Amino acid sequence: MHLTVFVWGFTAILGRLISLSAIPLVWYRLLVVLAVMPFVIWWRGLPLRVPFAQLRSFAVAGTLVALHWLLFYGCIKHAGVAVAVLCLSTITFFTALLEPLVFKRRAVLSELLIGFGVMIGVGFLVKVETNTDFTGLMMGMGSALFSSAFGTLNGKLARESRGEVMTLYELSAAALVTTLFFVLQPGTFVAPTELSGTDGVLLLVLGVGCTVLPWLWSLRVLQTLAPYAMALAVSLEPVYAMVLAWFIFPGAEQLTWRFYVGVVVLLGLVVLNTSRKRAK
Repeated sequence: MHLTVFVWGFTAILGRLISLSAIPLVWYRLLVVLAVMPFVIWWRGLPLRVPFAQLRSFAVAGTLVALHWLLFYGCIKHAGVAVAVLCLSTITFFTALLEPLVFKRRAVLSELLIGFGVMIGVGFLVKVETNTDFTGLMMGMGSALFSSAFGTLNGKLARESRGEVMTLYELSAAALVTTLFFVLQPGTFVAPTELSGTDGVLLLVLGVGCTVLPWLWSLRVLQTLAPYAMALAVSLEPVYAMVLAWFIFPGAEQLTWRFYVGVVVLLGLVVLNTSRKRAK
């Protein structure tokens, strides 16, 4: 689980390094994944036929994935890596709300309180320390909401289907949804012949190394652990991403000491919740 989150920490850095705007970046990322997954499924010898009800659920999850990635990379381009990954920490609060609905169990008050505290802390830090505007904050929060939604849904679907087949169908739906955004903003389309060599290599790394592999790992994890446990681990992604950003973009990602104190407090809430669950 933590290896998956560590690899995901590179996605924000790659999103900053790739010169494309959010829509073509997500579109090409999905194209790389869809070019690889048929070979993975063929190698595993898995059948592609699934019941229509599952196919419909995969389409819903894929739509949520597309919205999450579009907002996440949109936030990176608009407000920077730190804002995007810090807002992603609020996934714990949203998952505490959504998981009881999907798994039909009672909500846990302590999870809601800790998650809400994380969300308030993130909102304060992002607004005060990074001086981002309302648009950047809402894009980051929206990204976390959609990430929590598809993560919770996948927590249920991963126990009913093979991860490779889920990945193919979900990300096919995500590619279709992302393509529709080109209709809304046709000026954002970038033809393959217009891609630079650097962007092409980085997109391959993003699609294969930071999408296909960790995506399959995450679905394997969700066969055993609850989505809330995965969401807690994802709260550590900002740590990995910000450390990487500090080395790669030292001039653009400078933050004050209050920012890092706030991060420690937020992570402390995550550790508190984990310790409480382990004791229970």
